[in-house]
Parts: sequence; structure tokens; C-alpha cells
Amino acid sequence: MNCSTVSLEGTPPQAGCVFDVGSLYDRFAQLTDKRHARGKRYRLEWVLVLVVLAKLSGEDQPTGIAEWVQLRAK
Repeated sequence: MNCSTVSLEGTPPQAGCVFDVGSLYDRFAQLTDKRHARGKRYRLEWVLVLVVLAKLSGEDQPTGIAEWVQLRAK
């Protein structure tokens, strides 16, 4: 989980990347959820958005991502 597929060609290294979380959610909502029904607690698009946000915040490990999400549960 130490990779990124975001292309920032033409953007200076010190510049940030801005994107609309709503459009990210909409894109993830179009994906087919291939998980089995057993044990499914959360919608796939929510899980993916939260993972992306945690990764952008510097979390690289599954436990760090889970803790990041848990701290922002409210």
C-alpha cells in the first residue's frame, strides 16, 4: 500500500493536489462490490473513500488506516 496512481505531470513538487471527494464517492459507487454478503458492514464506496483519505493523510498500514478512520468516526 505504498503506491499512488495519481499523475501530477506538469505540477511543481511543492504544489498540492485538489479533488472533489463527492466525485470520488460517485466514481466508487459505480464499482461492483464483489465481497460476499457475510461480514459486510459498510458500503464499498464509503470504505474506499475513507481508505483514500487516510492514505492522503499519510497512513500506509491497514492498522493505521483503521485507527485514522476510527478517530474520525463522529
